[in-house]
Amino acid sequence: MLTSQWARWRFEKTLAALSRTPIAALQHYAAQQWPTPDCPLDEAPLLALDFELDGLRRGAHLLQAGWLPFSGQTLSLANAVSRDIRSAATLDPRAVTIHGIGEQRAARGESIDTVLADLIEALGGRVMVAHAAAIEREALQGAVRKLFGAHLPIRQICTLTLEQRLEPGLRSTDAYRLMACRQRYGLPEYTAHDALTDALAAAELFQAQLTRLAPDITLAQIENA
Repeated sequence: MLTSQWARWRFEKTLAALSRTPIAALQHYAAQQWPTPDCPLDEAPLLALDFELDGLRRGAHLLQAGWLPFSGQTLSLANAVSRDIRSAATLDPRAVTIHGIGEQRAARGESIDTVLADLIEALGGRVMVAHAAAIEREALQGAVRKLFGAHLPIRQICTLTLEQRLEPGLRSTDAYRLMACRQRYGLPEYTAHDALTDALAAAELFQAQLTRLAPDITLAQIENA
């Protein structure tokens, strides 16, 4: 309880600092109404997010972002977003093999500040949902820090961590990968390594995981600060 209270205080303090920045997207983010800890988990405002990156090293280039606002009760593709992000870098060929975004495609993407501004606005007032959510959180916070010189506080739910809670002790090295988790719930197999497809896959997985949680569970009981 003390840990969650400290996390909420830190989140609110950082939001207050963001409200004083000259960046409109960050001001908008700070001004949103955020769900309270006692919000029923299936009613909480959420946003599934996935990035395709030029590898997993620190500071890897963001090449694609996909996001989808949803809740535990509803999921619609009407507001789904997929955006390629411009990069002039020499890309890691191993990463290109995985996500298929080569240097020519990366050169045609949108500017990262434009994509980030739209993503930050969409994420305002919502809890991020992602599989291995630390990757998305650190990538987004790193990009915001580099571009805007500010720290973006992010509330998150990690579907991988939640699956480990629901299915502890699985020994296969692939047991907690996104598609392996989906298979346990009878969800369809998607082609991986497209940002929006992976964001949708995480959102659907979360909704399936909800069916195995207590009906009166609250956001505070599952959210990773």
